[in-house]
Amino acid sequence: MRVVCGLLMGLVLGLAGCVPAGDMHGPSGVSDGPLNTQPYQFGTLPGTQVNTQHYHVYTTLRDPAYQRLLANVLEAAHTRFSTINPETSVPGPMDCYVFGDRSSWELYTRLHGGNNSLVYLQISSGGYSQQGIFVGYDIGRSSTLSVIAHEAWHQYSWFAFKDRLPSWLDEGIATQSEAIDWNGDQPTFRPEQNYRRYLALKQAVHENRLWKIGDMLPTHAGRVIKLSDKHVDSYYAQVWSVVLFMEHSHYKKNLQHLLADATSGKLRDCLNGTGITPGEIEGSSEHWNTLAGPRYFTQYINENIPAFEQEYLEFVTKLTSTWPVRIPKG
Repeated sequence: MRVVCGLLMGLVLGLAGCVPAGDMHGPSGVSDGPLNTQPYQFGTLPGTQVNTQHYHVYTTLRDPAYQRLLANVLEAAHTRFSTINPETSVPGPMDCYVFGDRSSWELYTRLHGGNNSLVYLQISSGGYSQQGIFVGYDIGRSSTLSVIAHEAWHQYSWFAFKDRLPSWLDEGIATQSEAIDWNGDQPTFRPEQNYRRYLALKQAVHENRLWKIGDMLPTHAGRVIKLSDKHVDSYYAQVWSVVLFMEHSHYKKNLQHLLADATSGKLRDCLNGTGITPGEIEGSSEHWNTLAGPRYFTQYINENIPAFEQEYLEFVTKLTSTWPVRIPKG
């Protein structure tokens, strides 16, 4: 099992805020059928362990309808992730913690977050994933479910890939699961209709503060959260839009090749000759991410970063021109 050392890959800030519905729908008619549950205790707080095919969810949320939506989002996310990366199987069930309040989340983080706990506690609202376990808390039902879907990718990624993904890609794929459309209590993910990321991207374009691609590639979430809120929002908006661009352009095959090599363990081969040690690769160190982020991009996506950036900026201009989003043809 890999141990994260110095690099916080699975971390998302809260997605709370007023989000125009567009043609999206919220959950309705939540089934009142029985869930597979058993008692769970966190300190003196009674809770519930919700068991699904691929997850054990430990939660102090008391509402059975909320618990069902958690389970439905996680299973739908797992199905989505399996289509993104069909060449792997992930052992399960995986463990998730969703607390009913921030104080319980903070206590869990102090008890189990290790050296990273102080960084996690800087998250104003949201969650994190560490060593194959994700931890979140209630920040409002819609936002919580989005955070859980985001963190579920980081958890899946931990088990699915022999070689870790650099932060720009790991975070970028995670953001693709944040926008959820509902048919009753069944979720569907609509990556392009992510208003939080769309608005942040549009504002960054308007204020001329987009990250340069060359600056974004070596950066990771643990460094990002120390920046201003605007720069944090811009970073997440850009990794969202970069992956969206790749998925809807001629870069899709390149991206699939990168993910396939991460699954098989061949991705690290392009780090040969860089001086990075096997321990840094296995530990996903900050030094590793600084080197691997740009290196994987130039080896698999486009060796000419300025040329890619020009294509990407054209995509962003069209992407941010209307809401609901219409994906520009690439």
